[in-house]
Amino acid sequence: MKKFIALLLCGLFISMSFPTSMVMAEENCNCVSVEHMLLPKKLAKKTPTNIVNSSELETVILPYNTLQVSFAEAFNSKYAKVGDEVVFILNECLRTQEGTEVLPVSTKFVAEICNIEKPKAFNRSGKIYLDFKYLELPDGTQKFIKAKIFNKKDFLSRGKLNALGKGLGTTLGGMAIGTGAGCGIGVAAGAVIIGGFAIGMPVGFAVGAAAGLLTPGLYYKAKAGDKINIQLLDNVVIEK
Repeated sequence: MKKFIALLLCGLFISMSFPTSMVMAEENCNCVSVEHMLLPKKLAKKTPTNIVNSSELETVILPYNTLQVSFAEAFNSKYAKVGDEVVFILNECLRTQEGTEVLPVSTKFVAEICNIEKPKAFNRSGKIYLDFKYLELPDGTQKFIKAKIFNKKDFLSRGKLNALGKGLGTTLGGMAIGTGAGCGIGVAAGAVIIGGFAIGMPVGFAVGAAAGLLTPGLYYKAKAGDKINIQLLDNVVIEK
């Protein structure tokens, strides 16, 4: 009798645990593989991580991955205002080195301008601060994202060299006039014509540069297709 009861209980235990083991087996089928984002060489050297977790059900882009996106249309900060949306787009499919498609071509990244600083004197160019809101897949699916501009200062701006070049090219009617003024100074100082030219050219550049420093910097401009780098700050989960 005791053996019969023991066998009965053993059978019940096996029958109860069998479905559970089947569920666990099914869950284990959704294996996660660690893959690596395929990026342009220069960007690949700078990005803190390129890890992507891929399974049969979803792809997860981990935080601090850096992506290269393009302006969907021309942009000029001179005409922009806080609250405006700026749209970026993937011009190429984003894949892992292992061959998995992460994001399809034409995926959009939508950001909102959260702050604008206009150009200031001494060649301080304008600054554009963006708050990335979501990405939109070609089928219209939207995914919330947290991301930032990936550069040393986390904003868009023209460099000081660009602004200085603008100042040298336009101040006092252009570099030619700046150079001419330098030549005049050289001649007035008693130099011969040839000597005046030799001395006047550097003086002209100096006059142009000094005046250029007093001019405002540049507005931020971009053409459709111009590329920038952005860095994700949270997981992005893309269902398959």
